[in-house]
Amino acid sequence: MKKRSTCLSIILLLLASIQFHSCKKDKSADPQVQTTAVTALAPGKVLLKGNIVSTGSFKVLDYGFVYSTSTSGINETVGTKVSLGQNPQAGPYSKEVDGITITNNYSPMIYVRAYLTNEKGTAFGALTSVTLPSPSASSVSPASGRSGDQVTINGQFYSASTSDVKVSFNNVQATVVSVSSTQIVATIPSGINASDNTQIPVQVTVSGQTFTLPYSFTILANFKDYSPKSGPIGTAITFTGDNLPGYYYSSNYTVSFGTISQNVGYYSSQATVPYNVTTNNFQISVTDYGKTFILPGTFSVTAPTITSLAPGSGLAGSTVTVSGTNFPTSYGNISATLGGVSVSANVYSNNQFSFTVPTSLAPGSYSFVLTAGPNNVTAPQKFTVVAPSISSFAPTSGPVNSQVTLTGTFVAGQYYTVNLGSYSTSAYASSSNTLIVTVPYGISGGALKISVVIGGQTVTAPGTFTVAVPTITSFSPTSGVAGTVVTITGTGFNSTYGAGVNFGSINASVLSVTSTTIKAIVPSNTGNGAMKVTVTSGGQTVVSTDNFTVTN
Repeated sequence: MKKRSTCLSIILLLLASIQFHSCKKDKSADPQVQTTAVTALAPGKVLLKGNIVSTGSFKVLDYGFVYSTSTSGINETVGTKVSLGQNPQAGPYSKEVDGITITNNYSPMIYVRAYLTNEKGTAFGALTSVTLPSPSASSVSPASGRSGDQVTINGQFYSASTSDVKVSFNNVQATVVSVSSTQIVATIPSGINASDNTQIPVQVTVSGQTFTLPYSFTILANFKDYSPKSGPIGTAITFTGDNLPGYYYSSNYTVSFGTISQNVGYYSSQATVPYNVTTNNFQISVTDYGKTFILPGTFSVTAPTITSLAPGSGLAGSTVTVSGTNFPTSYGNISATLGGVSVSANVYSNNQFSFTVPTSLAPGSYSFVLTAGPNNVTAPQKFTVVAPSISSFAPTSGPVNSQVTLTGTFVAGQYYTVNLGSYSTSAYASSSNTLIVTVPYGISGGALKISVVIGGQTVTAPGTFTVAVPTITSFSPTSGVAGTVVTITGTGFNSTYGAGVNFGSINASVLSVTSTTIKAIVPSNTGNGAMKVTVTSGGQTVVSTDNFTVTN
């Protein structure tokens, strides 16, 4: 019994020894790795350091570092691995990592853990972090520029790799030419959404950290070309390029058409070929804020042609329509003469305009010449200025407010001064050979001459016109008490202007007026007895030969 107990004790001791040795063996099989340091070298560059205490007893599959710029919760699936291979040696190891992109500008942190992976799993070192340095800019030179120009941004950028740096002008990415720790050289890009002389933001990104320059940069226009390349005087040409001037006036912006320069005005992306260019072919250049752009090609002026003048003859002061092609398209661009005398033009289109025949031209035939820039073009036919004339008028007599039609040569649609004797009035020409005048109120009766002022000349019509005065042939009744209605019969009474009637010196009330009769009431304040009846009509007065007798 005692012997059996002793054997059991020995067996238990052996089992405990086996378990102890087994535990020691499992523990020594685990790898041990440490994260010893992380040092920031630049905004996107760090030096990572670790230490392998033990590689463990199982086959190593991978080792290195894992980092993150957004979270500290690094594990087997979270973070960016920096693998150093499958053959680690116990002891310290390090790796310089470049091209790290920061996702949080407000907290540019990087979190790091060393790791070693074997067949059984992954061991991590302690979490270590460091704040990456933030780049900054101190100046940009020059402070303004155009697409294609290079600018230098001075500051502290740490990195010397162009792949780590981005520069954008108003959110349009530029080409980075060179980078040093203190300077970035970039080319201003095309496609920036801003007009000439506009301040725009400039952004710089270094290893994912983005900041906007704290000072303004002014983008200027870059003129590259224009269209069309030919056309008549007055053609609007449109510029192409980058950041062209917008819809505003700029005194710093001029366009030269050969030797002729002009300010562009309000619509600054276009300019108009001026009427005073001196050659048919010239180069166009633009000067904007001190820089002159000589644009490609030459502009060719298309000479105008004249096909007709309509009508081919007329009075001085009449309107003539000129038809053709390639005429200047604005009033100020047309310079023309008729018989060497300048004429005033009204523009309809680039193939038609009109002018007024100068009143200083005497009757005769004259050449019409259009000047458009360097081109002088003569109409294929001459224009004949005809002499003003009045051949007749009808009727030859009439009362006030009657109409007289004059036949002669006139300018349709114009008003003329018409003289009836010493009395002047105005008349409208309804056609080129008809002028209708109305015998004016207040004119004296009798025969008189009619004349018209035409083109500065006074033309007298043949014959005489008789202004008919009102007449009283009778009245009825020939006597009566106050209040009696008297009908006056005669000629030349004016129903338009009405009439005034007096019994003696007392004014009577008029009931009605026609050209041949007037009805009036004998006034109540007229004394008894015989008296004359007086009629005033159309400014003319007539007195009856017979008396009217007022009775009780």
